[in-house]
Amino acid sequence: MSTSTATAVVYEGPRVLTMKEIPLPTIGPQDTLLEVVLCGVDGSELHMYNGNYDWLNDKAPVTFGDEIIGRVIDIGVAAKERHGLVIGDLVTVEARWPCAAGCENCDRGQYFLCMHNTTFRGYGTISLAEPPHLWGGYATHVFVPEGALLYKVPQELPLRTALFACSVLANGLRWSEVNGAGPGKTTVVIGPGPQGLACTIAAARMGSTVVVVGLEHDGERLALAKTLGAAHTYAIPEGEEPVETARKIRALVGRVDGVIEGAGYTPARDLAFEVISPLGIVTLVAAPTPPVQEINWRKVREVTINSPLSHPHTIARSFDFAVQLLEEGMDVGSLVTHEYSLEDAEKAIAVASYKTDEHPIKVVLNPAL
Repeated sequence: MSTSTATAVVYEGPRVLTMKEIPLPTIGPQDTLLEVVLCGVDGSELHMYNGNYDWLNDKAPVTFGDEIIGRVIDIGVAAKERHGLVIGDLVTVEARWPCAAGCENCDRGQYFLCMHNTTFRGYGTISLAEPPHLWGGYATHVFVPEGALLYKVPQELPLRTALFACSVLANGLRWSEVNGAGPGKTTVVIGPGPQGLACTIAAARMGSTVVVVGLEHDGERLALAKTLGAAHTYAIPEGEEPVETARKIRALVGRVDGVIEGAGYTPARDLAFEVISPLGIVTLVAAPTPPVQEINWRKVREVTINSPLSHPHTIARSFDFAVQLLEEGMDVGSLVTHEYSLEDAEKAIAVASYKTDEHPIKVVLNPAL
């Protein structure tokens, strides 16, 4: 190796990031070491940076980053055999992984809800105090232990495409599936952020008539949604109540079979319950702000409400989907609009939080910059 240390961006507490040098670990037979090529800045990390999660503050110092594309630079004999990888391969690593004990939830395929992992332990949330300390993608290197889930990136995928596919597009696939997207269905996606646009792509390819809803200042993203497969878009005028927005959407498309609410604001959730038709499905994928609200249960009788957690067992399919889209002329990597160095991590978070004059879709960190 050309260096004996890694550089990591470390969250010390609310709105405090520092740079630290961390010795590279010795790799055992079951272990792998990745050199980080790209790491996404996702919505949960914006909340983390602001100190909104007490459970995370209690773990600080922590290195954020669970959307990771990396290159294998060291791998143990057993890990090489298990994953079918060699040094130089480009991979992604899942944010969490199944427990060795095989709990009920892991056995049923939802390792993000592992019954032995009740503290959200995974990439981006493990304390820096835990050896070998390289537990997040906001760094030059990431350690991969036995049991973690690695996926080789298809050669056809450019780096930015692989980054978008490894998490955001994978979420879009799973969330659209649990929302019942398909031929003859109408799917309303509330919020044209990265996740909403990924759901638009997935639901449209599954056969749904997709309506993407945003605010007036989302004009560029709503126009982009039309190129990604949306049949209709709607910009909510300032001051318009959810009941009126719902009336206009139903007048446009008739029955609404599914709603994916990804905006994370209470009015957006109110709109989801207003616009959904009886026997439809509302999929909630963002924590509302403020976090506590009442639901008018009369409006949601005979409506299915689900709240999927991440994208277990979906990354391989997402990579295949991204390759298919490329063959059709759509590169989801174009949705990665801003790239920053580790030293500019705070700026990247500000841009992703829409606190600058930039107009990002997906923001990533590139340790090589």
